[in-house]
Amino acid sequence: MNPLQTSEEAKEQLASRLAVYGIPTSFVEELVSRHNAVAYEKGSRLFLRGAPADLLFLVFSGLTKVYFPRLDGTRVLVHLAGPSDLIGNVNHIDPKGRRVQSFEVEALTRCTAALLTREHVIKSLQSLERGDLIRVIEGLNTAWSASAQRFAVFFGMTFRQRLEFILRELGARFGVRDSRGVVLMPELTQTDLAEMIGCSRPMISRLVADMKEDGLVLNEYRRFVLLDHLAV
Repeated sequence: MNPLQTSEEAKEQLASRLAVYGIPTSFVEELVSRHNAVAYEKGSRLFLRGAPADLLFLVFSGLTKVYFPRLDGTRVLVHLAGPSDLIGNVNHIDPKGRRVQSFEVEALTRCTAALLTREHVIKSLQSLERGDLIRVIEGLNTAWSASAQRFAVFFGMTFRQRLEFILRELGARFGVRDSRGVVLMPELTQTDLAEMIGCSRPMISRLVADMKEDGLVLNEYRRFVLLDHLAV
């Protein structure tokens, strides 16, 4: 996926991805018909955990890091979100009965996102025919189920298996193939990878060294190259 896509490409890609779950293109068009596009500089926060969940964000260009902050001050890097990804859709009810964001999001690169109000999302759903609305509900349930299954499988893995799993995912979404294998376009630090698999930075150093020795990856500054044995 090209992190420098246009807004039209991002919308088309979102429609294509949601069509897999039976969600009609007309719904995506209505959903994105009214939005404010906002640019964020690298390192800036799009929103924090606990912020009002009255906005949904559709990434048009660039990459963002979606975090779950822990009580001890550390964070889990849940995933990277890029063009056509929706963020701000995971929320919960706080002790005061308010619907608030469950994650926090930080710009990994300069990025642009469309801000969609919760009110507009609800109106878009209300405008659907009954059959289309049922397909949207079924599609969203399938998407959430796939996400839950992914995490269940992930947490049963060893740290080495988790790292290989994450690198393959990143390669499939944000990689560019060259003569050696797949180059990961995001510049990721070892701290980023440690946060993604739930281990320490020294553990990541050892795992990456082992994978280099096994001929699975190359590490060029903050950019990884997945060699063909890992990139399949």
